[in-house]
Amino acid sequence: MGSHRGFIITPRARAILYVAALLAINTYFVEKLFFVEFTDNMQTNAGSFMAISRFILEHWPHLDWFPWWFNGEPFENSYSPMLHFVDAGFACLFRCSTAHAYNFVTGLSYVAGPAFLFLFAWRMSHFLETSFLAALVYSLFSPAALFHVFQTDLGSVWNPWRLRVLVHYGEGPHIAELGALPLGLLLVYFAITRRKFVWYAASACTMAFLTLVNAFGAADLAVGCVCLVAALRGRREIITATLLLSAIFVTCYLWASPFLTPTLIGTILKNSQVVEGDFHASRLFPMQCMVAAGFCGLWLLARRIVDYYLRFSLLFAYVFLAITALYALANRAALPQPNRYSLEMEMGVALALPFFLRSLFLRTSSKTFSSSNSLRIAGVALVLVLAVHQAKSYRRYARSVIQPIDITQTIEYKIAKALDAKVGANRALVSAQAGTWLNVFSNTSQMDGGHGPFNPNWDAQQAAAYAIYTGENAGSRDPEVSILWLKTFGCQAVHVSGPKSRIDGKPFRNPAKFNGALPVLWQEDDDTIYSVPQRTTSLAHVVPVDSIIKNKPIHGLDTTEVAKYVAALDNPALSPASLTWHSPGNGHIDAIVHPGQVVSVQATYDKGWIASANSRPAEVVRDGIGLTVIRANCDGPCSINLVFDGGLERKFCRLASWTVTLAILIGGIFAHRRRRRQGVSQAHGL
Repeated sequence: MGSHRGFIITPRARAILYVAALLAINTYFVEKLFFVEFTDNMQTNAGSFMAISRFILEHWPHLDWFPWWFNGEPFENSYSPMLHFVDAGFACLFRCSTAHAYNFVTGLSYVAGPAFLFLFAWRMSHFLETSFLAALVYSLFSPAALFHVFQTDLGSVWNPWRLRVLVHYGEGPHIAELGALPLGLLLVYFAITRRKFVWYAASACTMAFLTLVNAFGAADLAVGCVCLVAALRGRREIITATLLLSAIFVTCYLWASPFLTPTLIGTILKNSQVVEGDFHASRLFPMQCMVAAGFCGLWLLARRIVDYYLRFSLLFAYVFLAITALYALANRAALPQPNRYSLEMEMGVALALPFFLRSLFLRTSSKTFSSSNSLRIAGVALVLVLAVHQAKSYRRYARSVIQPIDITQTIEYKIAKALDAKVGANRALVSAQAGTWLNVFSNTSQMDGGHGPFNPNWDAQQAAAYAIYTGENAGSRDPEVSILWLKTFGCQAVHVSGPKSRIDGKPFRNPAKFNGALPVLWQEDDDTIYSVPQRTTSLAHVVPVDSIIKNKPIHGLDTTEVAKYVAALDNPALSPASLTWHSPGNGHIDAIVHPGQVVSVQATYDKGWIASANSRPAEVVRDGIGLTVIRANCDGPCSINLVFDGGLERKFCRLASWTVTLAILIGGIFAHRRRRRQGVSQAHGL
């Protein structure tokens, strides 16, 4: 009997083997990502994320202002920054490029996701093998491929949607957030069930981390936490868990608030209504009511289920399945960009389906050991056959999409280097994916670029960009209107991709509009960079106060005030103003300013800008298109310092974050001392 026990593999040992197997399987698919710098997927978002990491490396610790996109914006508006900090740290530690760091870190997140999902399911359900099966399903099957819209994109029901989203679309932050989401939810589960300080602190910090990796993390955590609470049975338990989670949410937000200010949240909520579709609240509300009604109905039915984990997983899977199905089958949205929640739907299905089938099997199968054992053997054999088939299919697909490329031969690289040589750090309008990749290789700032939901000046900037790209209703005035807007936003150059360009996205409806109207700076194949001649390359200009744009244009053709402003920029009678940047958010302007004149700075206005003119405070205000105006009140030579200090809101957020950090550290010390006292008391039998 004793020797027989020696061959028994303990649950902990089996769990370690399962984790190792999951890591090996997923590494088998994406191992090329750990060694590649650039792949041939130039249509992805990955370039923008690599650019942010590059900015962090080059400008640390001066990260308050990000000048590269949307005429400049606060750093937190570039994108949720946590993944980029990790990438920059990796690149610094291992002395590699931010491109290599991005691929390695996101590849690691892809590999770790199923392992975290397994640990989450196991520690909550206590069913080891079923939890491994759930993680195996997540690793080797894409439920999204069952929907025609995703299957058409994937090419086959046997291909991996999660991998395609990572490599083809470049959604590294989303994949990284999803990879660690099960860990975050597990810590929340421990917090509401074990009720110890260590779990409160760990869950709050992890939730803040996930929210700062990707904006979808906030929605995923909200749904997950609601489902964790809804799966509880007792009214007292639900109330207590709700109060605890409310306190954890507040702690989480305060800790993350320097990079997720109330203003930024408002910007994201506002812009998300119009980015990639019409997602205004009035259109979303009916679908949200439908999803909520289904959730309530399922919740009432699920209360009959004894197992807590199964109740949770069914509720969690339902929410994201409903959002995805409404989009895929009826083209209806319950949340902005509903197609993006297909990844969460896949996780939810993996968490719920094996456990639901297990429960169904136990209810319907014969109670005799032999037949039950035979069914288990058949089930294991079927799983193994499907796993081998899928592993081969996934590996084949991974090899096809993860192809190294000589980046110097791409048109995106050549455009970036041409702009770097011709324009330098001055501003340009760079279209489509050329703009996405520009700042991986160049310091040229952009009028456009970046991520729309984070754009702090969406209305005016996008109205101008739309007019330039489409020329809609402009007729013969198309070149004139476009040049007016380019000058208004300080562009020294504009890139245009023609119909034969290797650039996938070609936003210019009339790519020949600038022929003869603007001089050519550079051209290769069907890509052209035009110069936009201006009196000065500076972004600061002395102009009459009555030439400042006062009213937001109704649309891109509303250029009466714009033309007056540009005429002032071109007026040789006005004193030029030199602008020198000592760091991204610290500039100095020298000019001659007289009464009735102001200094217009073609950088996005923010309450965080402060200025002094000849050592006296100067008022900084916003013009009608969201750019910055300094009322210097000088009469003659004027020395102006323009500094981005973040403003009162960001200072309060930083103070709140440090206060929470200190409170967590102090709370941890007291909790540790309390445990030690309890241990001593128990040791002495007190």
